[in-house]
This record gives sequence, C-alpha cells and structure tokens, in this order.
Amino acid sequence: MTDTKKTKLSVCLTPPSVFTYDNSLFEYSVYKPSVRFLRDFDTILPTLTEKQMSDLLVVPVVQRCTHDMVGISTEVNHERDIKLEVFVDWGKRVVDRIKSIGMWADIMDPASGYPIFSEAGPTPYPDVQGTHMLSTRYDVHNIGCCHILLHPQWNSHVYPSTLFTTAPNDILIKVINEVIHPQ
Repeated sequence: MTDTKKTKLSVCLTPPSVFTYDNSLFEYSVYKPSVRFLRDFDTILPTLTEKQMSDLLVVPVVQRCTHDMVGISTEVNHERDIKLEVFVDWGKRVVDRIKSIGMWADIMDPASGYPIFSEAGPTPYPDVQGTHMLSTRYDVHNIGCCHILLHPQWNSHVYPSTLFTTAPNDILIKVINEVIHPQ
C-alpha cells in the first residue's frame, strides 16, 4: 500500500467494545483519523497544535437507547437528555484522567457539536457524519435536515457522541477501564 493510500483511510485501533456505565450500555471504538478526516479540523478545534493533530485519536461513542431516536416525543427527548448527562459524566472522568497524566482530551457536546472543555472553533463537529466516515459498520438515515446514526444491531436506538485525545491507544484503553471499573 502506498503512503498516499494510507493517508486516505482512517485506521481502527480498537474494534467496537461494549461496557456499562451508570446503567447505560455504551459501545466505543478508537480510530487514527485519516488526513481527509482531519481536513479543516482547525475550524472545529482551533487550539490544537500540529503535533497534537498528528497524535489525535477519535473515539466514537454510542449509547443504546430504549426509544427510537428518529422519534420526537416527550419520552424520546427525556431519554436524549439523560444520555447526554451520562455521556458528559463518563467523558469528563476520562478527560480529567487523561489530562492528569499530561495529555490532551476533550468530548463534544452532541447537542451543539462544540467541544465541552476546549476553545470552540466556528464549525461544529457532526457526531453522526464523523462516526459514519470513520466506520463502514454504521449507516445514516436522513430525515429532513436531521441525520440519524444506524447501529448494526441497535438500529436507530442509539445516542452518538465523540471523544478526542492525544493519548496513545493503550493508555486511552487503560483510562477507560479505570473509569468504568474504579478501584
């Protein structure tokens, strides 16, 4: 494979892994993003250095939902709010631990597309399209201007979100395991 080919494809470093956190079923995988994926990323996370961009890992995270996220109802909106809170709680713990060992990490607010802990650029990060671009295992269902991620088993019963870090994959996995299995 040529160097040009390598830069066009994101590489999966950790295949989909499932865990439970705060009574919510999560699935995550870890990717080394391609040059194409990172194109214009400085408009999403403008304070990342060139070195941080070269070390960046993308962690699509989905939570299984009871309700079909295609719907709009009081129950669906309530579940979205709960999934957002659970993701932010989990993500904050992962980000804080990674930062405590001297590396950078952040999570995206799935509701706005902007980073929660870093300075935001003018462009929001689209969790659904980003996850779809990284992995062919997901499809996307377009409903008007809304994009719904389709999980291979859970279909549209998912709440997608994303974590970004410069931590090496092995350290990231150790941190995630520390957070989900505290001593």
